Amino acid sequence: MDAHVNGSLVPVPDSPATSAAAHLRDGLGLTGTKVACGTGVCGACTVLVDGSPTVSCLLPADRLAGRTVTTVEGLGGEHPVQRAFAAHDGLQCGFCTPGFVVEASVFVDTWRAEHGDTRPGREEIADALAGHLCRCGAYEGIFAAVAAACEGGFDTEPDRDPPRVDALDKVTGRARYSGDQAPPGTWEGVVVRSVLPHARVRAVRTADPATPLIDLLPPDRTVRYVGQAIAAVAAPTPEQARAAAAAVTVDYDPRPAVAEVDAARAPGAPLVHPTRAERADA
Repeated sequence: MDAHVNGSLVPVPDSPATSAAAHLRDGLGLTGTKVACGTGVCGACTVLVDGSPTVSCLLPADRLAGRTVTTVEGLGGEHPVQRAFAAHDGLQCGFCTPGFVVEASVFVDTWRAEHGDTRPGREEIADALAGHLCRCGAYEGIFAAVAAACEGGFDTEPDRDPPRVDALDKVTGRARYSGDQAPPGTWEGVVVRSVLPHARVRAVRTADPATPLIDLLPPDRTVRYVGQAIAAVAAPTPEQARAAAAAVTVDYDPRPAVAEVDAARAPGAPLVHPTRAERADA
């Protein structure tokens, strides 16, 4: 089975066990497609599938067969959105930038086809990019970049360099991060996270004693929110690592928890952290 990826015909796996994001990154070396949340929430892994923005971390790689895929590398650095993001500093660390750029490229092209070189409102831009998160908080630059690209201000190369020397690498997917480096023999790590909002962890056990396990709990062995890191496991492949993490058993001693501010402030509310006096006596 083959797919057209950035203009080239390439094979794709015939099994749904591999995600499209993993195949693009590990199989084809297109590391501009970033995986952050891995649950389709943050938008960092967005690619175009038959022209439609798609979160590739949730899409099985075998679903790419016979389809046309464009990653951030496939935009070539020539799209007005890429120039605008660089010029308006619509990025900081740049990890989420490829996903923003891919999604914004479709919005800009569609907007200009329907409205000409006019500036969209903030609401229209926010709605188009609602599935994307920038943990650095570069949203003002992102809004400005998308609006300027819609107006046609970046159809040609700007006459001055962007404020960040690495901006062009980040908007084109050329920038390399630690997660993009995988020398031969590198193992995959997966974090086991709390399923309870407040509990003391009595024990953490792996199904296979040979599985490497790193304890990530604080000294008091207490978790204080759903998703807090408990431990990390590692294995030679992502599939094996995920299976090892799923097989980890956590022995919880549940503690009371509240989820609303007023309830947390009420007399007798359960304490999440030790009091100041308790910390002083410790």
